[in-house]
Amino acid sequence: MKSVSKQNIYVFFIDNDDSYIRDVLAKIEEVNNYNIKIYSRSSDFIEDFRLIEQSKNKMCIVFLSDSLEMDEDNNQVDVLEVLKNIKQINPKAEVILYSENDDINIVSSAFHYGAYTFIKKNENLILRIENNIKGIISQKNFLIKKEASRKFTLYFLVFVASVSVLLIILYFIFPQWFIY
Repeated sequence: MKSVSKQNIYVFFIDNDDSYIRDVLAKIEEVNNYNIKIYSRSSDFIEDFRLIEQSKNKMCIVFLSDSLEMDEDNNQVDVLEVLKNIKQINPKAEVILYSENDDINIVSSAFHYGAYTFIKKNENLILRIENNIKGIISQKNFLIKKEASRKFTLYFLVFVASVSVLLIILYFIFPQWFIY
């Protein structure tokens, strides 16, 4: 039974204030155990994210700030559009929206478009980042074990059915073998 190895866990942060995220990550002990990359521009992230080969063994966790960079028309990039792009590129990527405010419209829309959860930027951000990463990994490992258990059960049932069919065939071909 396999589980997700830490070298196959990719954690991305998209925030126009990348120095803030670097400060947060410096306080997380297990940060070196994952492949972490920070982006200050969502467009750069989307370009790189398209290049990541998707597989069952790779896990992508994206922490997406609601305050992103300005586009070429000097409008703020829409966080929901970035979320949609991420989910379109890799539907299995877990996207966690984080923000200083908790605008219910953005949060509910983010859930509608596939966000895993929402966390608020406050003094508990470090703990919430760690807990969400560990929770997602734990959930993925549980699903892997569940799938392995299903396969084992299926193989066992096929084996039992095969032995039963074989015994029935042998009974009709060689009934004398089954007489006491």
